[in-house]
Amino acid sequence: MRYPVGFSWVLAVLFLALAAGCAPLQPAPERAWQALEPPASEGPLAEWLEGFEPARDDAKTGFRLLDEGAEAFRWRVMSVRMARERIQVQSYIWRDDAAGRVLMGELLGAADRGVRVSLLLDDIDARGRDATLAAIAQHSNIEVRVFNPFRTREGLFRASAEFFFRGSDLNHRMHNKAWVVDGRLAITGGRNVGDEYFEASPDYNFADLDLVAVGPLVREIDRSFVEFWNSPGAIEVERLAREAGATDRLAMQQGALRAWLAQNHTHPLMQMEPLNGQPVPQPIDDPAAYVWTTRAEFVVDDEAKARGRGTGSRVADALGERLRGVQRELLIVSPYFVPGRDGTAQLAQMSESGVRVQVLTNSLAANDVAFTHAGYARRRHALLDAGVELFELRPTGPPRWARLERDRGIDTSQASLHSKLLVFDREEAFVGSFNLDPRSAHTNSESGVFLRDPVLVDRLQALHQQGIRPQVAFRVGRDATGGLEWRDGDGNVYQYEPKAGVWRRFIAGVTRILPVEPLL
Repeated sequence: MRYPVGFSWVLAVLFLALAAGCAPLQPAPERAWQALEPPASEGPLAEWLEGFEPARDDAKTGFRLLDEGAEAFRWRVMSVRMARERIQVQSYIWRDDAAGRVLMGELLGAADRGVRVSLLLDDIDARGRDATLAAIAQHSNIEVRVFNPFRTREGLFRASAEFFFRGSDLNHRMHNKAWVVDGRLAITGGRNVGDEYFEASPDYNFADLDLVAVGPLVREIDRSFVEFWNSPGAIEVERLAREAGATDRLAMQQGALRAWLAQNHTHPLMQMEPLNGQPVPQPIDDPAAYVWTTRAEFVVDDEAKARGRGTGSRVADALGERLRGVQRELLIVSPYFVPGRDGTAQLAQMSESGVRVQVLTNSLAANDVAFTHAGYARRRHALLDAGVELFELRPTGPPRWARLERDRGIDTSQASLHSKLLVFDREEAFVGSFNLDPRSAHTNSESGVFLRDPVLVDRLQALHQQGIRPQVAFRVGRDATGGLEWRDGDGNVYQYEPKAGVWRRFIAGVTRILPVEPLL
């Protein structure tokens, strides 16, 4: 078919316009470089840590596991309210829902007290909210930067067109998380900000895992935040919002947020301590809240990896070193488990050599990204043949969520796994943002903490064991004909992906036959 000359010109103009609109943003010229600051010398955290003997040991860091959503939310609120000097937050996702608004309100309140707030968000979730974020950034004590932003700020078609031109750049994302207060306390792990990550969503909730640190290791997490904050890929939201037509809206935004909080004061998150004025079960400055140890290491990828400029992964290398040293047992919790050919061969070799390998991942019904499940499903037979034990989270919440439903009115009809955890020979454990999939290994930036303290390792091993119980997870095995079967704690045996609808099975099935495993 031949097109008229005029129509061809129109196509050419549209093509050039899209290409021009998809050019990558460049960092602001002569931007001030933020230096790594010393820990705050004043404020509640400083006073407590300077006065508490174990915390004064320069070698020891105090750690606390946050494996329940309510507790993870509460500790974030408490930490903000104890801030005196600065708060630095780095997140892959920050939802504009109850959890996101409450925590944003807390950050604004801290800024009103004179605390400096630095908020760094990946653009995978921030895109489309430029005006709101720019309004918040107009506060004299708040800066907001967006990592690796799209040039096009709204619209699915325009984003798809830009991805066509810049896919190799935009495919890389900042997936690591950090929450640092006064350089004294840090929260890191795999948890994003949103109702579902704090077990407060009416639709579905994640089983997730964070780690609180107080002490010298916080310095390394702080250093990591500063590296990403200074990255050429971290763009001031004002530069994006100007293109979106944002105006001076700070007072309007604060007023709208206060009104929303007042109208939604009965929300379950608003009813918990300390938001309701009640004393918390265990405050941040309770020495017994932590396990104090020198046996820990923080590892984070270079910021260039999240811009597609890196040549490797520090986290993947550190995990690979531990995996090669396993002698007896390897426990894995990974919501998006895509081992690939090489990873499958490594796990199979370990299992065949006598190492017990247990993997907990999402079932198809529980997985919030159905097509990712295909990368795991195509390797199930080989893993089972080698003796690897496979468990898949059931799409209904663990028993403790039933308690939350009863106590706080939260619906737990749908559950999904989001925790990232590995335990090596019950001697060392890893908690972080890293999934055992190609994206974490090669594409996104990740971080995590290796722990060798026996108390912490035992607790993490116990979390894994709780997760593979038949009341919580399906056990995947073989039937008499060699086909797959799934068994649950109710005596049911399934021959197909249990509880998964036809559409989910179709998506996973189609993805399974496509050559996209390296992209999952």
